Amino acid sequence: MRLLLVLLIGALFYFFQNLLFRKNWYKGLDINVSFEKNTVREGDRNTLVEVVKNDKFLPLPVVLVKFSMTRSFLFPRENNAIVTDQYYRKEYFTCRPYQVITRKYSFIASKRGEYRVSSVDVICKDFFLAENVFAGLNRFFSVLVLPGRIKEGEIPANLNLLTGEVISRIKLLDDPFEFRAIREYQPYDPIHHINWKATAKNESLQVNTFHTTNKRNVVILLNMETGTVRKSEVIAESAIKIASFLADKFISEQIPTALYSNGTDIESGEQIAIDAGSDTGHIRNIDIALAKIEVKEFYTPFTGLLEERVGNSDDDNEYIVISNYRKEDFVRAVDELKRLGHRISLIIPEYYYTSVAPLAENGLDVIKWDIAEEG
Repeated sequence: MRLLLVLLIGALFYFFQNLLFRKNWYKGLDINVSFEKNTVREGDRNTLVEVVKNDKFLPLPVVLVKFSMTRSFLFPRENNAIVTDQYYRKEYFTCRPYQVITRKYSFIASKRGEYRVSSVDVICKDFFLAENVFAGLNRFFSVLVLPGRIKEGEIPANLNLLTGEVISRIKLLDDPFEFRAIREYQPYDPIHHINWKATAKNESLQVNTFHTTNKRNVVILLNMETGTVRKSEVIAESAIKIASFLADKFISEQIPTALYSNGTDIESGEQIAIDAGSDTGHIRNIDIALAKIEVKEFYTPFTGLLEERVGNSDDDNEYIVISNYRKEDFVRAVDELKRLGHRISLIIPEYYYTSVAPLAENGLDVIKWDIAEEG
């Protein structure tokens, strides 16, 4: 009789705890899976932050949080994570009443793009660990990974000459009455701009810089279409980094710089178009646009963009075209624009062992950017 009474009490306790648990487990439970920094640069470290808040008197013996994200985020190898087509992670928590638990995990953002945590699922067990309850979260947190910076040793020597000449031509009409700053001497700087007092103090040549009165812009035209199928994504990513490098180079000299591409924004589907600007936030706007470019198989023909942005323009701009694609229609379009008097320089990102035929490296008009073989 006593045994039956114990069993009955146990059954009643199980029934009521199960009922209490089912009705209240999700009340006051808040799950956040976010990033410490919303924007980082390719190759930088960021931190994944998991926060579980149990804002009620009812304790939760087992809370399982499962989610997935891009495999391009490189975490240390762990037993509670699986990497296949995505990075899948699961974390167990035991929550006391009114407890907040925070866990942080460092990772490296290895690839440009816009990413978000997806498929966040929460599974809880009751006090007897016999009942599972489930909830899916519709809350998503995104992080933007900007294009990586190019190291100095990776820049072709003739590209430095090209950017120097472009800067020099645009700054021919510097206003000597609008002093801007003092910086280190560059080969394209006029000798009469050297600040000898600052040079003596820094023990290296320093020059005065001035605000320009010239309205000429640099226009970067990025062709996302490649002339190859093999590892075309590597070439496309290199082209994006080159565009970021050039924009940063010119904007740091306060030269108005525009960026146009047949590449499209991964969210809006619209072609990238950033009009000329030179303020401190402009390079960030360009980098954000480049970060959101979708690498895909087909793009709108680039010759149409050349005609729209160069052929139909009467402005005296400096045009820099970045294109691995160099089939007959493209070469013919560039040659025609040059014949009409437009100043166009062509940068071709290509593997170091591959020629740039049918074009040929030609001083500062055609520059090959060697890409190292990966994997």
